[in-house]
Amino acid sequence: MSVFAMAASLPGAVAAQDETLDADDINEEDVWIGQEVEISNLNSPADLSHDGDTVQNLRVNDRSATVDTSDLEEGRYFVKHGDNNSTGVFWVNEHNVNVDFEDSSVEQGDSTTLNYDDTSDQPRNDSDVEVHVTAELGNETVGQEDLESILPDGESVEDEDDTVAISNLSEDIAADFSEQDTGNYEFTVDVTDTTAEDTAEITVGEEPETDAQFDESTYEENVGDVAEFEIEHDGTDNLTVNMTDEEEFYTADIEITGVEGEDNVTVQYNTYEAGQGNSDEVVTVLDDEGEALDDSNVTVTEELENDENQLGEDERLLPGDYELEVFPGTADETEDETDAAVLLLEERSTGDMNTWALAGDDFDAADVDLEDVEDSAVSTDTVADEDRLVVGVEASGIYGYALDDDGNWVGDDTLKLKFEDTEEPRYGDADSFKLENISNDQVIVDEDEDRFFVVVDADEVVDEDDEEIDETWNVTFSVSETNDYVDDEETVETQFSVEEAFVELVGDQDEDDRFQIDNSNESELTAETNLAPGTDGDFRLRTTSEVYTSDAEIDGDGVLTTTFNLSGHEAGDEIQTLRVTAGDEPAHEAEGVFVSADGDDQPDKKDGFKLDASAPSEVNVDDNATLDVTVVNNNDEAGNATLEVTIGDEEYTEELELDTGESTTESFEFDTSEEGDVDWSVETGDDSDSGTLTVSDKVKGENGANGANGDNGANGGNGDNGANGGNGDNDEKNNGDDKQDDDETVPGFGVAVAIVALLGAAMLATRRQN
Repeated sequence: MSVFAMAASLPGAVAAQDETLDADDINEEDVWIGQEVEISNLNSPADLSHDGDTVQNLRVNDRSATVDTSDLEEGRYFVKHGDNNSTGVFWVNEHNVNVDFEDSSVEQGDSTTLNYDDTSDQPRNDSDVEVHVTAELGNETVGQEDLESILPDGESVEDEDDTVAISNLSEDIAADFSEQDTGNYEFTVDVTDTTAEDTAEITVGEEPETDAQFDESTYEENVGDVAEFEIEHDGTDNLTVNMTDEEEFYTADIEITGVEGEDNVTVQYNTYEAGQGNSDEVVTVLDDEGEALDDSNVTVTEELENDENQLGEDERLLPGDYELEVFPGTADETEDETDAAVLLLEERSTGDMNTWALAGDDFDAADVDLEDVEDSAVSTDTVADEDRLVVGVEASGIYGYALDDDGNWVGDDTLKLKFEDTEEPRYGDADSFKLENISNDQVIVDEDEDRFFVVVDADEVVDEDDEEIDETWNVTFSVSETNDYVDDEETVETQFSVEEAFVELVGDQDEDDRFQIDNSNESELTAETNLAPGTDGDFRLRTTSEVYTSDAEIDGDGVLTTTFNLSGHEAGDEIQTLRVTAGDEPAHEAEGVFVSADGDDQPDKKDGFKLDASAPSEVNVDDNATLDVTVVNNNDEAGNATLEVTIGDEEYTEELELDTGESTTESFEFDTSEEGDVDWSVETGDDSDSGTLTVSDKVKGENGANGANGDNGANGGNGDNGANGGNGDNDEKNNGDDKQDDDETVPGFGVAVAIVALLGAAMLATRRQN
């Protein structure tokens, strides 16, 4: 593929590119329909053959003949000549090309490219191709002068008006519309030695009016910081910003190129680097995606009034008003500004210092960002050893030199942040560490609000043996007198303490130190801790038969709470274990006991839509089984309720409307086609129940009949009762005999036999009395 782009010189006149072949050396060469092919070293007579047929009789002159390919079909050809001589085969190919402009529309003053693509099955070498180009604007022919202006790589064609010739299409050729009329253009590109031809269309629109505007009329920043101002522009690829102080002592021209694809740009102006001769460090320009433009697109030229008053390395721009002007274009393109603004540079300052705490299990000190501090940090001067300590410093006029190009903290020799233990040891100095001992990842900069934060692990402040827990530390930030912006050292400080983390259950206890837990359906458990809000915790309550667990999160008051439904337990029942954990702290465990909930805490069981659910606990495969649910309205007025029923994987919902005291019963069938357990549950907004149906393939055999009573002896003792008949055998289809475990209850028909025996004994006693 070849592209019309940058200008290329064309030596000499343009000539057609015909093909020449040697009859003694033809070997699968390619020619294209429309070309005239000269074949040398032929003997007469000579005929052009294709598929065994003669397609042209060739006239041989001086042992050469010319083949006109204009009317030939694609395929393989050879020449028979002389006394049954034949040349090698050559190919005749159809030549196809496609041309189109890189841009379907341009504006006056713009340039673009015209793409040339050989789409033949057997493409030609672009360097061998020559084309003639003509053009029309509307229905009017584009004249020779305009055509050569649009296509500067083209040359005039002898005996052809309003046409340019372009050869060697492997070179890039430009299409320039900077001085052309508006409208719809159609260009015809004709390959000179083949039948290939194509057209390309482009629309030229009016050159738009150029404009550039500041997004504000006034900008404020502190000396030593980085000022920002946004420029919105239209109709221009380039911008120029001029900055001048109120004494016209300092001026800076900022030229920005290549912004045609951006809606706006943001200029970052480093007031610390200004006037120091490091123009590359003074300005950074961001595109509308916040990405920095390449340095080659930004040129900064600074000027001072005279050499005697140039700023030195220890002198910086002074506070004051700086006038801003913006021009749409470079200095060579425009003379008139389109907008103006003022940059107010103010004195720097050192403000307050504060401390916060962040949950240690949620945040890694090196990964905390500004949003985490603003949303999750809690102001405090005491931090648990498992948490993250955040120290915030209010300071302006330091961010032009304390940060790298990516906005990360790199510090400066004139800025000091020191942590020092207030507990003086018996020997040596108190423990301390400085900002330079901390990873830069642990410093968060909020330049917009003139503040920065340092995040440290609280357990790194204390020593490994916890000897410094519950001790107080001083934090000091200072700007030394060697700083370019202060005359005397400026200092701000604060204090914080590190405590050992704890978590403990709280609540009422009996004389045995057992926690008293209400047996209500919303029984609350509470614990207190000194860990930071947001730290995760959990509760665990275990009775003799059940275990309850729940997650919790520490709130802003250092409290964890949760609720359990403990209404199924009786007052006096013991709680084997109550346990709470938070963060990585060891759990606090205790014993407990259930107590009756206060009446105010218990909802009136008569109120609401109550339900009664019944279902068998066990059936055989394919037996009928039904879940019957009765719902009664115990409210003082009629109302609606939603009955939700789940049987296995099936869910049912019934909308009920009941008067006061009215009830209704709904039935739901179980699927008993397969052996297994089927869980079920029913629920209204006020009540719920659940259970399990076991479907089994075991069927019990019929009980055998009772044995007959033995005959009574004459006037003797009572005859022995016959033994009970054994259980009948299971049907052959059953898996085996049913067997019942021995226990102390009366099994099967034992009660009936016992009653018969008692009646017999009573009758015998009566006979004896008679």
